[in-house]
Amino acid sequence: MAASASVGGITITNADKVWWPDDGITKLEIARHYERVGRRLVPFTTDRPITAERCPDGMLGHCFFQKNFANAEKFGIPTRAVRAVSVKRTVNYPVADDVRTLVSLVNLGALSLHLMSCRASSLQRPDWVAFDLDPAERFADAVRAALVLRDILDELGMRGYPKTTGGKGLHVVIPLRPGPSHDDVLTFSQAVAERMVAKAPRHFTLSFAKSGRGGRLYIDIKRNIFGATIVAPYSVRRRPHAPVSTPLAWEDVQPALDPDTLNVRTLAERLAGPDPWRNYWKDLQELPRLGEQAASRRRRAQA
Repeated sequence: MAASASVGGITITNADKVWWPDDGITKLEIARHYERVGRRLVPFTTDRPITAERCPDGMLGHCFFQKNFANAEKFGIPTRAVRAVSVKRTVNYPVADDVRTLVSLVNLGALSLHLMSCRASSLQRPDWVAFDLDPAERFADAVRAALVLRDILDELGMRGYPKTTGGKGLHVVIPLRPGPSHDDVLTFSQAVAERMVAKAPRHFTLSFAKSGRGGRLYIDIKRNIFGATIVAPYSVRRRPHAPVSTPLAWEDVQPALDPDTLNVRTLAERLAGPDPWRNYWKDLQELPRLGEQAASRRRRAQA
């Protein structure tokens, strides 16, 4: 008989199922991870549409991304209805306003949680800008890009918060005061990304096509389009050794850092120390009006 266990008030079924065979990491360990990080994660997931990467058989099984959880309430998972204009239907996104819901999603096989940049109650008003720094090969290249980005943000009087993606890249997230639209945020992010490319054209690119990157790091600003997502802080990734998308202090952003060492089995020690994002929600920032030229170019390209 398969084992069960209680985590955060939720009964985890098949708790002993091994989700990472090479490491012996079980479903129960993932549930306990999300319970452990819940205090830091829930402020990001509250009232925010979630796309879950579900892997009921773990790392080596079939996985799929799920947005629509029409029957989630019977599992104790609240949802928010969002009208998807592109497909002309309503999508019932899960939201996680507490740790119980995070653990309930894990019990349904969710490994990773991916978040929109807006709350369900204010869909047209994003509350962050995200830069996804995606290197061709080396984490050190993402570090170089993050430091260039930090210098540009310093010039603008802004502060970004870095985290690993759980892969070889980095995210830099800027918390925003209410007001800007998704178009405003995209315009700003494009203007900043163009400044990054101008500073180091041999190292950075805005080319979406991999064939046009020439080994350069891709600055992905499309995470700022309405409906696009980034992986949540403290989310587990479906990669060897169960790495975690881990918030960092800027002094941690070093080429010597190995992001694979930030995983479900090492993160508890890190959580015992100071929260590198402890000022995040007290640091909501005004969005500068940048990039009118970038906006014009984007409108011409879409015409």
